[in-house]
Order: sequence, then C-alpha cells, then structure tokens
Amino acid sequence: MKQTGLRRLSPKDFNATLLEELTRQGRVYVDMPRAVNDDAYKHEVMDYVRRIADYATDSWQGGIDGLWEQIVESACFRDCLALKKGLRAGHMNRYTVTNIVCRLQGKGVYRRDVPMLTLHLQLEGTTKRNRYYTSCGNYDLTREAKGVLRELLVRV
Repeated sequence: MKQTGLRRLSPKDFNATLLEELTRQGRVYVDMPRAVNDDAYKHEVMDYVRRIADYATDSWQGGIDGLWEQIVESACFRDCLALKKGLRAGHMNRYTVTNIVCRLQGKGVYRRDVPMLTLHLQLEGTTKRNRYYTSCGNYDLTREAKGVLRELLVRV
C-alpha cells in the first residue's frame, strides 16, 4: 500500500476505524498539546530568588520571601515574569527576574556593597555571566509593574 503524508486527527475527528486504518498504514502520530501549568513560573521564580536571600539587607531579611511572593502573585507581573512563546512558554523569564533583582538592589532590598554580577552568578549557579545578565535591561517592566513594585516596597 502506498504511503502518503501524515494526517492530523483531532479529538472531534476521532474515528476508531479510521485510526485503525491509519495505524496499519503507519500514518499515525500523536500531537499532544503541552499542558501549561499557569503557576509553574511562580515556583521557578521563588526557587530562583531564594538563592540570593542571604544577600538581602538586614531590614529585609525577614520579609524578602514575602516580597517575592507578592510580586509573583501580582497579576500585572504575570505578563513579564512568564514566557509566552516557544518550548519554555509558561516558565519563568530569567531576564525579567534579573531586572527586578537589579531594581530591588537599587531600592535597598539587596545589599548595595555586593555587585549585581555577584547576585547574578548566585542566581544562575555559575562562575561566568551569561545572556540573562547582559541582556536583562532589554526586558524592562511596564509602567503598571513599576508602580506595583513601588507600592510593595512601601507596604511590606
């Protein structure tokens, strides 16, 4: 039997007889949409920033986790903290997290005597700076996110 191209079969088109025939012809493949956990990025961000919790200033030592929890739970940060396209869609955007860490360091949440590069190396668990450090400035926050961040710094 001559094999032609593959045929995509959606759930609404499912037909057991057709499936059996296509299987016999070797023309079946399964295209399962990736399940995206809407909260995956939140857990990733929290695990990521906990690597530098020791670098929080004395006044923020007890509240740094709470601050980050409020950041990841804020609806306006969803758009910038979660990747939207590609294989990593739904996962954390490291560029944005690095950008936020840099902003927080400037606001006195993280120690200013520690270079941002040191914080980055701790976040990444590496000895060399990488693209997440060198390009974090390209992933700026929205005006709304900047406002929420200012409010959180005052409130927490």
